[in-house]
Amino acid sequence: MSEENVIIEETENIVEQEAPDPRAAQVEALNKQAREHLAANAWEAALETYRQVLTLQEEASGDISSKAEALNNIASVYLARKEWTLALETLEPARQMLRESGDQEAEATTLNNIASAYNGLGDWAKAAEIYETALDIREAQNDFEGQAKTLRNLAIIHVQHSNPVKAKSYLNKAMQLAKKANSRELVGIIRTTISQLPKFRR
Repeated sequence: MSEENVIIEETENIVEQEAPDPRAAQVEALNKQAREHLAANAWEAALETYRQVLTLQEEASGDISSKAEALNNIASVYLARKEWTLALETLEPARQMLRESGDQEAEATTLNNIASAYNGLGDWAKAAEIYETALDIREAQNDFEGQAKTLRNLAIIHVQHSNPVKAKSYLNKAMQLAKKANSRELVGIIRTTISQLPKFRR
């Protein structure tokens, strides 16, 4: 499959307003710049900018989640370029960091991207297994939008491997959750996916 059809997730650092932090403001500016590079398909520029963020986070005082988020964002570039192995090499340490820190929301995002990499490598069974793990975390957190994204990705895998009935079931559930999350953008993406299911078949 072409990986642009799968939702690749990017994490965003949140700046605490009550205590202005020059480093946090710099990270926010760099992340914004990197996303602009990604939108323009300027891969190397995006990678370099995200690596600057990682360096800043490594210099910070032991914020494991922030380091993991920076790694996840670097991996998002590799996923966009279909460099699956490099993505996995970057994402696996990030996932371990997030498990240790207990940041389940970010872990689910990272799992979603790990699954995308395995699917890109052709190991769709492993990808489906990891998507299901991410889905379990998001269900436990009542993350409706996250569940909808993961269900959509699972649907694409199942329709590619001759299970269109299950794919349609996943998409219907994803649609309900996207509406519950009041995400018009995601509702539109899922609606388009439903209408174009045949094109996802290998």
